Amino acid sequence: MSATGHTTIIRKKRRRRRRKTPIFPFVMLGLVGVGIFWGARFLLHRGPFSRSAPGIPANYVVEMSTLRAEYSHYYGKPVEESILESRFQQAAELMGKRNYPEAASLLENISKKAAVPVVFSNLGIVYSSLGDYARSADAFRETLARDSEYAPARQFLRNAKSIPPNSADPYTREMEPNNEAHTATLISLNVPVSGEVTTSREDVDYFRVVTPAAPRDLLSVELTNHSIDFAPRLHIYDENLRLLSWGEKTAHGGDSIGVVGGPVPNSALYVSVSASDGHGGVYVLAIKPQKAFDRYEPNDDIMRSSRITMGEEVNANIMDADDTDFFSFQSPRKGAVTIEIRNHSDALIPGISIYNTDRRNMGFGPEIRKPGLGLHHTIDVDKDRIYYIQVWSQAGSSGAYTLRVD
Repeated sequence: MSATGHTTIIRKKRRRRRRKTPIFPFVMLGLVGVGIFWGARFLLHRGPFSRSAPGIPANYVVEMSTLRAEYSHYYGKPVEESILESRFQQAAELMGKRNYPEAASLLENISKKAAVPVVFSNLGIVYSSLGDYARSADAFRETLARDSEYAPARQFLRNAKSIPPNSADPYTREMEPNNEAHTATLISLNVPVSGEVTTSREDVDYFRVVTPAAPRDLLSVELTNHSIDFAPRLHIYDENLRLLSWGEKTAHGGDSIGVVGGPVPNSALYVSVSASDGHGGVYVLAIKPQKAFDRYEPNDDIMRSSRITMGEEVNANIMDADDTDFFSFQSPRKGAVTIEIRNHSDALIPGISIYNTDRRNMGFGPEIRKPGLGLHHTIDVDKDRIYYIQVWSQAGSSGAYTLRVD
């Protein structure tokens, strides 16, 4: 009989194979990360502020689309001179090469025909790069006189250590010397400005304000008198220093002055304050847009006429003697068409002119001699042709009206 022995069971441990970590997900994550990085750089470069262009300071705007958009907004028309665009691009290239003097010269030249925020903001950055902080502040002041919250300028000024806070804003009080137009104090619309005329007959305070962007609007110029003996006198000039027809008024001692007129959009308006009798005094000057234009503006010339449809009630207005409204319509039929002007003003004396498809004058409507009257006029038209109507005023009158074509 055999003896039972202990059976030794040897269990072999299975070696677990270590799985190799797949590299595909990490490759994908890496590619996504690279894509996000370069996408962000691309968006920053394409955005309103070009931060990544070599040699270009932060907040210097290089995008041509910005220049075009601002020009259209402020002047009410597209850029007409291609040389402005090419010089704008050249200035950016010179900035990239750190050729600041030539960049400044180009931007100064552009600003004479394209006085828009982006040009002055870039100019402020160029002068700052040159270390000319006084001219830099002046350029930013021109920017903020047109747009008080212009982002590239505000961001640059927040980070600029050499230009004290608020020192580049338009002034809120007169800054001497300002006895001549070329030293006029630059102020903002809608912001009251304090000043004082001395007893000297030679003391004249000049101010300069930038008129609103297109469309053309009426501005009120109000001088509030704070001295009982001060007899103020206002003179208002255009950017060429020509006295405007509505820009001259004198008041008695202690009285205030208010005048209203319609200057050219986005242009310099000069206001001089003096004493008519040699007695000086303290005053506050405020210049405010009236938003008197209608929703069809700008339509002051036939090339920018507003398209209307037959049977439509067109409610518009003539702001002043310099305002005129062009409309166009396409006739759906051949035959007679009636044009009606319903007058909503006791002052307006309306007139109309008609132009054919070739923009040639077809004649005038009936002559109206009294203010407050409307008019009716009939013309013969061809089917599917475009015709133009010009609404204007006689004797410098103004007021609201309704136009209807049937």
